[in-house]
Amino acid sequence: MRTRVTSSRRAFGQRLVGAVVLLGAAACAGTPELTVQVQGTVRSVGLRTPIPNAEVTIEWPATLGAGQSALKTNPSGQFAVGRTRRGRQTACNGLAITVQAPGFASAYSRHTADCGDGVLTFDFSLLPQLR
Repeated sequence: MRTRVTSSRRAFGQRLVGAVVLLGAAACAGTPELTVQVQGTVRSVGLRTPIPNAEVTIEWPATLGAGQSALKTNPSGQFAVGRTRRGRQTACNGLAITVQAPGFASAYSRHTADCGDGVLTFDFSLLPQLR
């Protein structure tokens, strides 16, 4: 047996789907965007000279979308990267940073606190390796 969908039922279904989509969009629009910036400087131990082109790898926790960001320090040894997520609160514990540069021992840091004001600063001092 075949059922007929009347035009009024079809129109109601389309309006219902439209209302659900609008409610979902309004819920997303009402959720604020939170940006977390990870920044810092990489220097050598002792003379504290900046280390340009050091490789910085950031492992983002699941609360910040997971995954990795890889970047290099600028000529002043500085790095900065951000991540924006929608949510009322963002936890930063579990964020991990590894820094490597030729001729230096690598360094690692894991963040174990909340995101604070959204700017996390990590300064690294790398130990030169003897060849």
